[in-house]
Amino acid sequence: MNFLLLTNEKSVPVRAFFKISLSFLWAIALVRVYEYRTIASKLFLSHSFLYEIWGIVYDIWFWGICCLPLFAIYWLLVRFNKKLATYFLQLLHLVILSMYLALIIVFTERNTPFDHEFFTRSFRESWLTTKQMMTSGFKVYLPFIIYAGIYLGTYHFWLKSRVLSIRTLLLSTGIVLLSFITLWFSNPSEKWFQSPAAYNLVCNKFSFWVRDTYLYFHEKNLADKKLSPEELQAAIDFYQQNQPFNFVSKEYPLLHRNDEKDVLGGFFNLGSTPPNIVILVVEGLSRDFSGENAYASSFTPFLDSLSKQSLVWNNFLSTAPGTFASQPALTGSVPYASRGFSLMNVMPDHLSLIKILRKNGYWTNFMIGFNPDFDNMGGYIRLQGTDLILNKYPAKYKAMGVGSEGWSMGYPDDALFSRSFEVMDSIKKFPYLNIYHTATTHMPYLFAQKPVYDKLFDRKLQTLQVSKEMKNTLKETKNVLVTFMFSDDCLKKFFAAYAKRPEFKNTIFFITGDHHIGSFPSTCGIDDYHVPLIIYSPMLKSPKRFLSVNSHNNIAPTISRLILNNYPLPYQPREVPWLGSVLDTAVGFRNIHAMPFMEWSREITDYIYKGYYLSGDELYKLTPDLLEEPGNNDSMKNYLIRLRENFKIINKYVTENNKVFPAEESLLPGKKELLYDYHDPEEKNIYVKVSDTSLMKDFKIPSGYKYLYIEAYGNVYSPAAYVDEHPSIRMALIDTTHNGRKYLYWSMRDLPTIAANDFMPQQWNAVSTKDMFTLDDYKSYKNLVFDLGVWTDSIPINFKLKGLNVKIYGIKAK
Repeated sequence: MNFLLLTNEKSVPVRAFFKISLSFLWAIALVRVYEYRTIASKLFLSHSFLYEIWGIVYDIWFWGICCLPLFAIYWLLVRFNKKLATYFLQLLHLVILSMYLALIIVFTERNTPFDHEFFTRSFRESWLTTKQMMTSGFKVYLPFIIYAGIYLGTYHFWLKSRVLSIRTLLLSTGIVLLSFITLWFSNPSEKWFQSPAAYNLVCNKFSFWVRDTYLYFHEKNLADKKLSPEELQAAIDFYQQNQPFNFVSKEYPLLHRNDEKDVLGGFFNLGSTPPNIVILVVEGLSRDFSGENAYASSFTPFLDSLSKQSLVWNNFLSTAPGTFASQPALTGSVPYASRGFSLMNVMPDHLSLIKILRKNGYWTNFMIGFNPDFDNMGGYIRLQGTDLILNKYPAKYKAMGVGSEGWSMGYPDDALFSRSFEVMDSIKKFPYLNIYHTATTHMPYLFAQKPVYDKLFDRKLQTLQVSKEMKNTLKETKNVLVTFMFSDDCLKKFFAAYAKRPEFKNTIFFITGDHHIGSFPSTCGIDDYHVPLIIYSPMLKSPKRFLSVNSHNNIAPTISRLILNNYPLPYQPREVPWLGSVLDTAVGFRNIHAMPFMEWSREITDYIYKGYYLSGDELYKLTPDLLEEPGNNDSMKNYLIRLRENFKIINKYVTENNKVFPAEESLLPGKKELLYDYHDPEEKNIYVKVSDTSLMKDFKIPSGYKYLYIEAYGNVYSPAAYVDEHPSIRMALIDTTHNGRKYLYWSMRDLPTIAANDFMPQQWNAVSTKDMFTLDDYKSYKNLVFDLGVWTDSIPINFKLKGLNVKIYGIKAK
């Protein structure tokens, strides 16, 4: 069949296909205008418009790849009905266009293209994120409406009535065939760009997502391959030979002698009693806009002034670009598991700073201004035996505003700090470990004083001596930066109030960010993890600044050695499973740590070793200000790849087989006493037209116990195919006085997050979880019960349950 026949409208209407498809190409190319307006102007990038123009080449490539399979579908349908073929092709184009725009919107929020994260998060998480976007007001729908109009309008009012020339058809066909043949190269190489921002702008976000997803599943299949005992032993040997510890076990590959030196004690005039430790984790605090020589200039003047009286590490790193990793890394230096340690259905036995200090007489508090179960942070903190988790705010404290997404982040930082002082004054326990996690600097960035800080920001911007491009970036990220100006003032008042407290003189403060905030652009790949570390205390002999590279994984080992090496305390762990060693206190720039990072997608693709940084398959050299330069060293690159891939094996083995730390050494706050053992082997259909229902009879909690420790497991079958219809397991403490049901405290885990394997709708799934609740706040309740149930925001509750087992233990205070 010759080409002229193929282009005959009455036979196989290639002309008709390309009229529709060229309309689609026009809409795809014009998306670059929207992308430029919403994201390019706030990146640290000169001439961003030129990168968008370059990117149109890859948009055409993407279009060409789409055309071949779509033509096959069109070819088949047109034989039956030409109108049906036309409408269906247009529908497919609109679906692809909508997905492409959604990827662009995520890019504008995070400043990095969306990757395979959709497949690593739970179904419910992904759906809730989508639903938040869909319910955030009409504005979010405008790009979809506009570009659907451009696509359909281009076809109906321009191309439909035109006759495409043979030259146009030949050129279009050639592009399609060439695009498909060179499909694997449809994304540019990161090597061609000096900054990730330039690469991110140029690449087509849909092509990037498809290729990254393919690579994820390809590598996942390789990673899921079960190792032989010999292969596992070889991996453990390699790991232990390439880490700076004295390892003591092959069964527990991370376990090593706790024989490191105290590197902080010499900087302080320590007293005769152990110091109070305060860890302040500021949501999203990034080095780009905080501290000396901040790339975007500093918006935290108080922290800058405090730094001049402190020990400061300029080159400090989180272990991930998200909140999910911060508390496990800071307090436990634990492995990352498959999606983050705290997000495991059942966390393996492990050691933590909280457990060590509590065992040695410290009172432990977790102070938070938002839902403690965010990323199951609360579940992790509760399992440490933490004495108190601040989650109650009296009516005088007002929550932050509700954003267009339909939710509030919680209480502002000034409320968190004020409320924490009230709680501390009511307890009066010393020494203590206080861990704060702030909320104001998280989306939706709404707090009562925002109008005041908007004006302060505008005045500050006028005085800054920065480039035009930087000024544009700062303007575009104003909503983010004003929250840090407010948070900085809250910290100023916090320290002023603390200085008046009698225990202040024996307190050491550790201040860091949980991760680089995603709503502010990064300068390079390593910058996604770049946060400050400030250690301040009135006991400090003199301030000092360090350029050595360290991370969250070094905090727990460092604080524990500071306390245990300087005070004769009863519990001195002989072995520890820390991933990190103590802080490097070298003044000059260097990195002595080997360390992996977990991305938003929950993949481990980045690794740091000595002066090198591996990102994917690209190697970079690090500069003293933690920027990147090309690292042309193939032998080093291959070694880092081997270190990273080896860590993945060890990480998977120890977390999935409970081989992080021996169970008998897990340091529960006391001996567990089995109070109730519930077992129901029957299969039950649970269908109720309410949002909450119980799965077992109330268990009346006896007096005299400080903690309630819960183990629950069973099998569930969810008939729902839609991701938002799986209910959540709900554990609650309830006051039943006068036959009422007053919920005093509850925690929830989505069913997909507690599945033993990937949760599969319309199949049986084994689920299990553990949790622990402190009962100190509920001593006055005489009719306190524990209830295990399910909750949903999508009525009715509808699923099957069989083999439910619940064990309830009590732990008495020592």
